[in-house]
Amino acid sequence: MPASKSSASGTTATANEVWFAMNSLVRDHAADSRARISRVIDIPFSRFRALRRVAVADVTQRDLAARMGVDASAMTGIINDLVALGLVERRPHDTDGRSKYVTITDAGRRVVRAVIDDPSVTPPAFAALDDAELAELGRLLEILRVAAES
Repeated sequence: MPASKSSASGTTATANEVWFAMNSLVRDHAADSRARISRVIDIPFSRFRALRRVAVADVTQRDLAARMGVDASAMTGIINDLVALGLVERRPHDTDGRSKYVTITDAGRRVVRAVIDDPSVTPPAFAALDDAELAELGRLLEILRVAAES
C-alpha cells in the first residue's frame, strides 16, 4: 500500500497522488520549458537533457540511454554531438572494457550553468513559492533523485 503523508492543509496525499501531480506538472509544461531553454542555448533540447544528467554525475552511455528512455543508437548520436561540441568526453570504464563513461567538460558545465542561472528559464508557476518553500522542494527532490539513482 502506498505511503501517505499529511500536508500543511491537513489533507492526506499518497505517494501515487504526489507522483501523478508532479509528473503531470512537468509533462504538461514540457514544451514551454524546452522553448525557454532553447532561447538560452543553441543546442537541441535532447542534447541539453543528456548534458544536464551528466553534469550531476558521470554515467555510462548505456545507463544514460536507459534513464532517458532512448535506444543505444540514438544515445550514440546524442553523445557524438556533445563530444563534437566539446561539452562531454568519453572515458574508459574502470572495470568493464565494453562500457564508456560520459563525463562533462568545463565547457559543458558552463552551458548547464548558463541555463540554470538564467531566470527566464524558470517556469512562471515557481513564483507561487517563497524562498523557504523553494528550498524545501529542492531538498525533497534531491532525496527522490538520490533514491531513484540508487
